[in-house]
Order: sequence, then C-alpha cells, then structure tokens
Amino acid sequence: MATSPRRRSARRPIRASDWLVRRAAAEGSATARLKTVLAERGLAPRRRWGQNFLVREDLAERIVDACGLRDDDVVVEIGPGAGALTARLAARARAVVAVERDPGLVALLREELGEIRAIEIVEGDFLEFDLAGTSQAHDADRLVIVGNIPYNITTPVLERVFEQRRIVRSAVLLVQKEYAERLGAAAGTPEYGALTLFARYHALLDPLLTVRASAFWPRPEVDSMLVRFFVREGPPVEADEALLFRIVRGAFAMRRKQLVNTLAEALEIDGAGADRLCRAAGIDSRRRGETLTLDEFAKLARAAESRVPDPDERRGER
Repeated sequence: MATSPRRRSARRPIRASDWLVRRAAAEGSATARLKTVLAERGLAPRRRWGQNFLVREDLAERIVDACGLRDDDVVVEIGPGAGALTARLAARARAVVAVERDPGLVALLREELGEIRAIEIVEGDFLEFDLAGTSQAHDADRLVIVGNIPYNITTPVLERVFEQRRIVRSAVLLVQKEYAERLGAAAGTPEYGALTLFARYHALLDPLLTVRASAFWPRPEVDSMLVRFFVREGPPVEADEALLFRIVRGAFAMRRKQLVNTLAEALEIDGAGADRLCRAAGIDSRRRGETLTLDEFAKLARAAESRVPDPDERRGER
C-alpha cells in the first residue's frame, strides 16, 4: 500500500531529529572521554597554566593539515595537553617532540602514545627547551613549531621562536583571536602597534582559520585563531635592530603624539634634533607613529644611527 503524502511528510522530522541526536552525541563524546580520562588519573585543567583542551576532532585534523608538514619534518609541539594533535602530527612528519610541563599529562601521553616510535614526550617548559639540541639530535636543519599555547605566554613564545630563527622554519600556533588581529594589522588601524612590527620584522604571517571557544574544554572566554609564521632567515629591512625597536616602542607608547615628540623622548634628544632626523629619513615629523610602516621606521633608525648619543647619556651631559 502506498504511503500517503501526509505520512511521508510526518516521517521527515523524525529522521532529521534522530540524525541531530546522533550528531550531538558524537560531538559531545570527545569532551566526555577527555573528562573521564583525566578524572581516572586524578587530573583536572589548571587555570594558572592556561589549560584549555581541544575537543573537536574535525578541527584537530584541519589544524594539522594546515601545518603543511613534509615527510622529513621534525616538529616540536608546545603543550600537547591530552594529545589532540600529537599522533596526527606524527603521521605526517618524521618525528614529533612534544614538550609538556604538566607531570600528570606527561604520564598520560606516555601511556597513550608511548608505542608510537615517532613521538618523544618531554617533560619541561618550552620557554626553556633546547631547540638547538633537538635540531642537532634529529639531524634537522630547521624545525617546525606547533602548539595551542596559553594566551598569557603568547608573546614570550613568539620571542623564543624568533630568537631561534636560525633553526626554526615555521610555527603554527593557536592564539587569541584579538592577538592575531594585532599581529596582522595594517598601519593606521587601532590594532596596529609595536607587536605588529615585531612579528613582521621576524616572520611572514598567514592567518589560517578561526577556532571558536566552544571547540575547547574548559571553554575559554574568547575565540582563537590559527596563525602560521614563516620565520625569516634575515630581517626584511636594514637597520640596527635595538635602535629600530627603541624608536618603535617609543612611538606606540605615545601613539597619539607626533613623531617629533616621540623621537625626542625615545632617543633622548631635543625637538630640533628629532625634526632633523625626520627630514633625513624623508618623513614628515608631524605624522604619528601609528601611521608608519616597518620600512619607514627603518629609515628613521638608519638616520638616527650616527646621530644618537649613547643611551646612558642624559640631555644635560651632551
């Protein structure tokens, strides 16, 4: 007997409802499993260490795909946590060195992933980790850094990565979305600042994807963004690095003031001297630092190199 049109239409919501229930159950299972695994070992997320575990397996796959790993790559993973990315990284690279500071999670990772020969679990703090030694031990010219990093140590992590640029090819990091927007900001925008220029000086940035707060447990207060840094082997501008960033920091510490004033303060010179520097660099001294590009800041630094007194000198002693 044929089914009436009314019966067919009545069945569709039932099938859709069943599908939604199964989908919701599947999406919630990763969090439930993680909670169970941690609870069985007496572990819990540590807020002071910024522990937020990725619980979306589809996103874990997308993140690892976005790393663009080669078969011969050696990856250093920052804070693997419960290992959401670790085995996936190992499937695409020659070796993964996972650096975790939480002893309980180290034990968990060694239990869960210890049989995978490509994975080495190291208990320690990435900020103190010997990247050069790892590069040498694995006979790797340059490393790939990957991590879902705590928001409160994002800048120290970047400083560490850039400091080791001789042996780091790229870094793929999950950072706070607002932080990522500051990294990639254009001159003249509110987000543009010293952090933008610091990152631009050391790396090419590639924003990859936004990761919603709901993808983590415990859920953070803000969304994240996956950013890839292609670390430069050398700086993109010619200038004394210390002097360049002395000028940059001064400009953004007083971002609403004109260059003539921020230069005078940062370089401990008078207004006339600051005006002469701007003319030598071909930059209007009435501009604000927040409108200058990295190349323009470099021009100021080059102009200042032969004109700036020793930083320890005071105005009254010249």
